[in-house]
Amino acid sequence: MLRRRKDVPDDGVALPYAGPQRPMVVVFLVVSLVETGAFLLVDFGRVGGAILLVTEIYAAAWLLGYLAAASTRPHVLSPRELRLRAVAMFDLRVPLADIESVTGRKETHQSARMLVWGDEELALPQNMETNVVVLLRRPVVATRPLGRPETVRVLKFFTEDPALAVRAFSSACGRLG
Repeated sequence: MLRRRKDVPDDGVALPYAGPQRPMVVVFLVVSLVETGAFLLVDFGRVGGAILLVTEIYAAAWLLGYLAAASTRPHVLSPRELRLRAVAMFDLRVPLADIESVTGRKETHQSARMLVWGDEELALPQNMETNVVVLLRRPVVATRPLGRPETVRVLKFFTEDPALAVRAFSSACGRLG
């Protein structure tokens, strides 16, 4: 299941981003399971024990869901568009004709959020880092997860192989011209 790539066309290149967070999510999952075992040793009563068990099962399911969503929904570069995603909550499609340049450049961001909005800039960091910068020819409208539109001119995102992203963009541009 975690190897399947959702909505990656045959002529597209998947740009996965979940790698740096995978070990941390697995550690949280293991700690959650150990915590569940520890709670079972303490008598909280029937109601308290049931509430804690349901909460722990929900937490484990959420962590597995997050890992699956991040692993199966990579960023995608196809001959038609660049698609940036943040698990299942954000999806931005930018036509290749609107892209001025793609460069590999590592940057550190001050926020640990999944989406960092700035002045006509959007960053999708992993562990507070991005490593690919996309400059757009013209601004595009991105919709925030709760529906508010934002105009962006610069996109920064993390991918496990930034050199692949730059090569794939160069190759796609060669096919456009």
